[in-house]
Amino acid sequence: MPFIHSSLDDTLLYYVDYRPVSSRPRFQPAASKTKDFGNSGKTLVFIHGWPMSHHMYEHLMVRFCETYGIRCIASDRRGFGKSDWNTNRSTEISYDTFAQDTVDLIDHVKVDDFFFVASSMGCGESLLAYLQMREDLQKKCQGLIWLGPSLPFPLKTDTNPIAPSRELWDMILSGFRLDRTAFTRNALPGVFGVPFNLGIEVPETVLQRFEWIVAQADALAIESCVQIITDRDFTDDLKKLDSKDIRVLVIHGDNDQSNSAEATANLIPNLVSQAQVKIYDKAAHGMYLTHANQVTDDILSFVLGL
Repeated sequence: MPFIHSSLDDTLLYYVDYRPVSSRPRFQPAASKTKDFGNSGKTLVFIHGWPMSHHMYEHLMVRFCETYGIRCIASDRRGFGKSDWNTNRSTEISYDTFAQDTVDLIDHVKVDDFFFVASSMGCGESLLAYLQMREDLQKKCQGLIWLGPSLPFPLKTDTNPIAPSRELWDMILSGFRLDRTAFTRNALPGVFGVPFNLGIEVPETVLQRFEWIVAQADALAIESCVQIITDRDFTDDLKKLDSKDIRVLVIHGDNDQSNSAEATANLIPNLVSQAQVKIYDKAAHGMYLTHANQVTDDILSFVLGL
């Protein structure tokens, strides 16, 4: 299994690296040669949301790799999936820790041109990773793709009164502490928009797989990440992108009950002038699954520069 050690505290971090091959026929190859990236060297680096792991992206990664010929890399954030939480117990874990872990991964896997594809709290992680990485790596990063971002700050304040309240976050943590399995099972349909009369159906077997993904997470990591998520306002960090030659695509569901577009995606262009925002109709927080075809097409168009 591929692992790297964090440069911060030697914590063991798991990742996957899907590379397209040309020695055999592909399953369901791209219908258009303009969308077959072949040996272009382009790479998508996926950063998962809370409290998932890289497995949340498998259906997208296999398609991008096998159908479109794009190398796909994804890691498990420390404390999630197969990654350890904290080898050195004296290390203080923060968003900057996650970002440095991602920089370590990018440095290790030796990419050419790459794009970040991040979801929820992963969007802040990708932003910090981009800002913190060396200039040579920054030049290789061709874009930031954010799916259902929690940016700029997923906590209700006087300036953003429709963001999630502290009481809501506390209720979520209480649910995990009381009965993680039951809480996850009850919450997942809402993540994908099933109860919202949007015409969305998710098979029970798929929901069970996502239950399994959440079940792999370290209990302390689940709780600590909520404190980390609600402790960092990314407003000033987002403003720094204005001086950078970097493209930004923001995709959000119009029925995202976790973080509404009004409290997140629609605010980003005010801070990042080059940000392009797409609001999906009848989509919730988990649009990466329920609207996978649309997400795939928009990512391809963005990577192609269309």
